[in-house]
Amino acid sequence: MSIFGGLFRALGFESEDEVKSKRKPKKTETKASFNLKKDKIEKPDRIDGVKVIYVEGIFSAKKALDIYKSGEPVLVNVQEAEERERMLGYLEGYVSATKGKVETIEEKVLVILLPEGVEIE
Repeated sequence: MSIFGGLFRALGFESEDEVKSKRKPKKTETKASFNLKKDKIEKPDRIDGVKVIYVEGIFSAKKALDIYKSGEPVLVNVQEAEERERMLGYLEGYVSATKGKVETIEEKVLVILLPEGVEIE
């Protein structure tokens, strides 16, 4: 603090930095605000920077594996898939063959595919 800063402060003046620091920060909505139990499901394409794929058939499952092959984690939702068990088995088989991990988030509905060396917090 400079001499003039101390003098101005003693006289009751505040610097612009002090005024800005007293303002309340704006509240922002968290990125991970996905809820499967809502009546109307919003379908974000990313949650906390992780790509989300909604598997309905084999084509979209292959799309998820293409992203996984590039070394990125992928969040896979099979809620609308006709054959959930088959789609999950297909994804889990490929991921385990490539030394990756499949973490279940919501039983038989939502999983995350993690390439080798990628961890979640």
